[in-house]
Amino acid sequence: MSTPTAAETFIPLDDPDPATPGDPFTRLRYSYGQLLGAEDFTTEQRYFLLRSRLHNAALHGYGTVWGLKVGSQENETTLTLTCDTGLAIDPLGREVYVPQKACLDITGLATTRFWADLAAPPPGPGVEVTADNPRRRVYVVLRYRACLTEQVPAITQPCAGQDAGLAPSRVQDGYRLCLEAAPPDLTGLPVRDITTRANPPADFRTRLLEHIINPDTPPPARLWSGADDAPLLLAVLDLEPVGNPVERVKLLGTIDNSVRALLPAVQTVADLALGIRLEAAGAPSPFQAGKLQSRAGEGADAARSFLDLITTRPLMPASLAPGSVRVLRFDEANKQWLPVAIATQTPSATGLALVVDEVLQAGAPIQVCLLGTGAEAILDMGGQPLAGAIGEVVPPGTGRDACLFTLHPTTA
Repeated sequence: MSTPTAAETFIPLDDPDPATPGDPFTRLRYSYGQLLGAEDFTTEQRYFLLRSRLHNAALHGYGTVWGLKVGSQENETTLTLTCDTGLAIDPLGREVYVPQKACLDITGLATTRFWADLAAPPPGPGVEVTADNPRRRVYVVLRYRACLTEQVPAITQPCAGQDAGLAPSRVQDGYRLCLEAAPPDLTGLPVRDITTRANPPADFRTRLLEHIINPDTPPPARLWSGADDAPLLLAVLDLEPVGNPVERVKLLGTIDNSVRALLPAVQTVADLALGIRLEAAGAPSPFQAGKLQSRAGEGADAARSFLDLITTRPLMPASLAPGSVRVLRFDEANKQWLPVAIATQTPSATGLALVVDEVLQAGAPIQVCLLGTGAEAILDMGGQPLAGAIGEVVPPGTGRDACLFTLHPTTA
């Protein structure tokens, strides 16, 4: 593991990857009495390691898996960048793990040769670019690094030096956190991006077929060929020198963590795509609010409007407080939501029936808000709080407010 802590180490060094070059498609075949050497065991390790990287890069992609937020600690004399613990996968499929919060002291950055390599930030909101603008942009980059550790006695060649009797016995997957003057260039890496294809077909399958059978990236052999540089951009920040002569740097604005690539878990993607939590078979459904319907009153109820909403489980009548449910209608003239008084609210086996003493205008947007938090939270018959609307992913036992929308009257 490596985290620069002094100005002299801001220029990153390229570290070799002991797993490359290798072959993820050739493994050992054992036989009785077979003579095995160190290279055989290394080949065995490389087979599984490189196949794992191939799987990561080809089927998942690259980016931050979790954590690794870049922040700062600044006072009148020092400026330190921080990087939270976390996990990422680089464009070569390698897991990059930061086991504990890392710190990078950049107080004296403006006094180093690296400062001359930095450019002013591009024009943008609040950024005035002039010839004498002292502001400089810096990129926080994370790289995979393999470290050889734990020296052990080793058999040496004749006439070898006195230090040749030891050899590292472990390879530790580490990282290098550094600053760079330009964003990482991923040219030549097997990074596939379907969004960059020009004139994509409208049909999704045709578009996907074109992306798969006509790849616009280098061959996947780049993953195990031995060219090991695959940087990950984490954040961008702007700095300005302080003092004359320069004594330190200060941070301008906020650190932008949004520039990084993101690599969500498959479960997260499924939740976003389907709008539901993919639970195990037989798992109880959460207590949530569902469909809302609105209808006009008739006959003796012509001066009223009726709202019916469905819940996944019957609610506890005693939990309905005066503020547990709110009804609002959108006033087109004033362009705002206005509250509507509730005359009655009646729980049922399938949800909640509401009556309002108001004739709602045809086509008006209606909103019903139900509390799942606080002292007036709605509970089910088992005492569990309302967990938002159907499709929301809420931790078990956690309450969440729900807002349901419809147009009056609901057609179908």
